Amino acid sequence: MTEIQVKNIMLNHGLKVVLESCSFEVKSGRRMALLGPSGCGKTTLLRAIAGLHKITSGAIFLDSEDVTEIPVEERGIGLIFQRPLLMPHLNVWGNLRLGQKENNDEEIKNMLDLIGLKGFESRKVEQLSGGESQRIAVGRALLARPRVLLLDEPFSNLDSSLRIRLCTDIAQILESRNTTAILVTHDADEADRFSHISMNFDDLNKK
Repeated sequence: MTEIQVKNIMLNHGLKVVLESCSFEVKSGRRMALLGPSGCGKTTLLRAIAGLHKITSGAIFLDSEDVTEIPVEERGIGLIFQRPLLMPHLNVWGNLRLGQKENNDEEIKNMLDLIGLKGFESRKVEQLSGGESQRIAVGRALLARPRVLLLDEPFSNLDSSLRIRLCTDIAQILESRNTTAILVTHDADEADRFSHISMNFDDLNKK
């Protein structure tokens, strides 16, 4: 379990200020949802935490360790996108294997059971539904044993009933593994369903 702290970060895109005086913390093993409309900077914030965007000022801490200048591949942060980035030439098993640092067949079997896709080992990516693909993306990320998992509106492309079910299921999976996680969304019900605490993005990003 890992605590994350974001302290007064600022980020500019050219002359445009996207993030300013943005601060919050998420306790170890807790789930937070950041709520706000499309285009307000939520995704930029997640990418900054992951190390994909360089911040102009401020700091990002994981368990009191300043990771602001640490490369993305060394932060130990998992990122789930709106569309699952699965490898089409690999089956479900192969895609899950990509998440492992060391090959462990039993761990993959346990993960398939955890994400509710036991028996899907040989299924091709093209045969998966949107919800199944997103479960595989989450399973692969968890197999990498991330210190923190970031989720960028991963349910937005699903129909309403599937969206509700998958959001609830993934929240329970993260709960069972005590994984610290941050979800960004524009759906207030989804934010409440997923998180221990839901916050309005504008309240954090005081421009």
